[in-house]
Amino acid sequence: MNKQKLLYGAASGFAALAFSLTPVLAAEATNSNTGANSDNDAKIDIDNDVTISQENFLDVNNDISVNINTGGNTADKNTGDGSVSTGDGDATVSISNLGNSNSASINMSGSVDASASNDTTGFKSDNDATVKVENDFDLTQKNIAKVNNYVDIDVDTGDNSADKNTGDGSVKTGDGDVEVSIENMLNENDAEVDLGSIGEASASNDNTGAKSDNDAIVKINNDVDILQGNNLSVKNHVDVDVDTGNNSADKNTGDGDVDTGDSDVDVEISNKGNSNDVDVEGGDDIDADVSNDTTGFKSDNNAKVEVDNDLDVTQKNKTHIHNDGDIDVDTGDNSADKNTGDGDVDTGDGDVDIDVETDVNSNNLD
Repeated sequence: MNKQKLLYGAASGFAALAFSLTPVLAAEATNSNTGANSDNDAKIDIDNDVTISQENFLDVNNDISVNINTGGNTADKNTGDGSVSTGDGDATVSISNLGNSNSASINMSGSVDASASNDTTGFKSDNDATVKVENDFDLTQKNIAKVNNYVDIDVDTGDNSADKNTGDGSVKTGDGDVEVSIENMLNENDAEVDLGSIGEASASNDNTGAKSDNDAIVKINNDVDILQGNNLSVKNHVDVDVDTGNNSADKNTGDGDVDTGDSDVDVEISNKGNSNDVDVEGGDDIDADVSNDTTGFKSDNNAKVEVDNDLDVTQKNKTHIHNDGDIDVDTGDNSADKNTGDGDVDTGDGDVDIDVETDVNSNNLD
């Protein structure tokens, strides 16, 4: 028996990131007991800027050639019997290409207690109390994969002869079995973002002076931009030639007998990839309190809480897959001719099983 088993694998580009931004802040801006005709500013600016980029490029070329030959034998022109019995030819090729995976887990679950107030302001005073919180998060996940799989298998147990013998001529060939498995699982992006809770926000003007101008403002801005992109190009070419035939047991004085083995080919190709998944939670739990209390004559009072959550998600996939196969199975073209005795030919089965699965381009947003 002649058996060959080849295993090929390629794995590249796995990036995993766990990032935590969990501030617990108590931010308070206050103007209190301001004088007449005074100009007062109390300001707090909090800016969190996170930029993450994950990119993979994968280029794989698998070129496999297998040649198994137990045939091409002769037992001719013997005074007695001539007999040929060949061994089996088995070939197993397994290719697995796994790679280009990005995973990001972002936790921004810290809360902010923000307070802006003007309390007991003077005559004709100008009072500004401002708390501004900005969370800017940018995530880019990109994968590019180019894979070429080329498999060429030739198994031959045939092309044997037992001719022109004074006795019997007999040929018995072995089986030819080929198994090819190609798995491509490429380009996967996964992002989990927890914006957490905003907490408490209050803006108030209390006991403002006559003709005073009072602004108490809280601004909270969450800006999340996520880009996920995949580009996948796969070419699978499988060329299989299995031959147990082309045998002869001719022109023997006795009997001529040919018995060929089975030819079995099993090809499995699985193409999976270009998957994008985004899960965004939080950013919507807030306890807001806004008030103007006991305001002065001709005073201008503005108390405001602004919350802006801006989420932009872009998911793109581009795929080109080409599967090409050439399968040739031959158990025939045998002869048991011109024998003085009996002539008998018994050919084996020829079985081909091809399974191609393609599952690509998936976008999911929760």
